[in-house]
Amino acid sequence: MSASRPLKSGGAMNKASRSARFLNLVLTLPPPPRIYVLILSCCFLAATTLAQSAPPAPTGVSTSNVTNDSITLNWSKSIGATSYEVRYNPDTFNFSNWSDVGDVASYTFTGLTASRDYAFNVRAKNANGVSSNASARATTLDGANIPPPAPTDLYVSDLRHNGATVHWTKSPGATSYAIASTPNIDVGDVDSYTVTNLDANTFYAVYVLAKNAYGLSTSASVEFTTLRAPPAQDDGDEDGDDEEAEEDEEDDTPRPTPAPSPTPIRDTLNHLPAGIQVSNWRDGAQGQRVGAAGVGRADLIEQGILDAVDIWSNVTPGVEVCFNQPGRVVFLDAAYAPRKLSDLPAYSRAGMTCTIIDSAGTVVLLRGESPPPQQQQSQPEQSASDAPLATAEPSEPYSQTLSGCEVRPWADVKFRRSPPGGEVISVTAIRKWLPASEKRYGYFKVRLWGREGWISGRFVYTRGDCGA
Repeated sequence: MSASRPLKSGGAMNKASRSARFLNLVLTLPPPPRIYVLILSCCFLAATTLAQSAPPAPTGVSTSNVTNDSITLNWSKSIGATSYEVRYNPDTFNFSNWSDVGDVASYTFTGLTASRDYAFNVRAKNANGVSSNASARATTLDGANIPPPAPTDLYVSDLRHNGATVHWTKSPGATSYAIASTPNIDVGDVDSYTVTNLDANTFYAVYVLAKNAYGLSTSASVEFTTLRAPPAQDDGDEDGDDEEAEEDEEDDTPRPTPAPSPTPIRDTLNHLPAGIQVSNWRDGAQGQRVGAAGVGRADLIEQGILDAVDIWSNVTPGVEVCFNQPGRVVFLDAAYAPRKLSDLPAYSRAGMTCTIIDSAGTVVLLRGESPPPQQQQSQPEQSASDAPLATAEPSEPYSQTLSGCEVRPWADVKFRRSPPGGEVISVTAIRKWLPASEKRYGYFKVRLWGREGWISGRFVYTRGDCGA
């Protein structure tokens, strides 16, 4: 028993020694990598915060497609948005509740009141919330369902040798404006436009049209002549030419007067190329022959364009256009943007293919058979005089009251206040039977959009007793 005690004591000492060495080892270990844990925690928190944010507000907010009772609100989408909410003010001081319209970039408000100013809001949305509001305003049209009147008070400023700025007073009910061209140039809801790349010392006429959802107005024009081109600048050189130039300036020797530039032709319809003849036009009407590029329609080019003439400015009903070769005639109406295509009834006269127009546009002769000979009803429309001209059909009275007559337009036709050359209320594309109450100078009196007006009998089918 006594021999075993030292052994016990020595075992305890060895155990204590091992414990001390272990403690020293633990104390000498490097500290735990706390800094790494903190960095990862920071980044995770930042990413989590970004993912949980509401989206920014939509940008590029605007309105379009304005009618009597509807307006479309447009916007550019926001990053991180999953849908959008919109609202408007159904009355002057109060807004409607927000409506979620989905993940879209436009929304059309309907059931609006004519001739009223509206405010619209849109905001972006996701699972974490909604953005701030973005806004736009617009005014509905006046309820007449017709194109706006032509712009007024046209004038020119900043006239140069190669350009000018055209100004106008805006038209009520217009949502944008167009510069007449081929095709027309839509310049937006503005009251001025700068034309460029013009020739020096040249006469120009610029035609401006007002536009809304129901079509284009008649055109209003302003005329001007660009300035002469400035003289070329002499920068001189290092050989003493500047001194010679100064001596020349001091020389009093008379110099020949430069020949004046030719005056631009203003009655262009009297100076068309051979092969095109335009008659029965009034002062101010202008025209020029155009090629395939001027027509600008691939479908007509494929059909074979034989000739074409563009006629603009003071175009009144009854202008006769003739080509010296056979073919089929179509018309590109300048009252539309882009110009609307329609067939024109043609007839043969003195070996020429002829037709009648009553508005500005491009008359195009396509490959085709010769039209039938001229007949009495194909005579040009009469002038805007209140009395019929001597060339009017003698069998047709000045005015006939109709009963049981209906007319149906087969082409887009002008709806006028009076026949035959009265103010154009609108251009209608209606294709339905309309009761006609009176006939005068070949025009029928009908009722459209709650008002009475006149349409040309040359562009309608008739049924019933429609007079002589």
